[in-house]
Amino acid sequence: MSTQTSDNFSAFASLHRYFAFIETDKPTLEQAQIAVSQLHLVYGAESEDDLMKRGGPEIIQMYTDVKNKILNAAK
Repeated sequence: MSTQTSDNFSAFASLHRYFAFIETDKPTLEQAQIAVSQLHLVYGAESEDDLMKRGGPEIIQMYTDVKNKILNAAK
């Protein structure tokens, strides 16, 4: 498994745990920011900027929706 694939899978697993966590508890802002910092990897991008430049409108919308869900859970 390549490093990039490994990083993408790790990010997916971390976000899965985060979403399971928010069903039972309120995350801190720091936890939400950590989750958001991993989100672009799930979409195969090197950074959020990379995703915004290379992603299609549907991918960008999905990314934005998930990002907002993560951050809103910490409010």
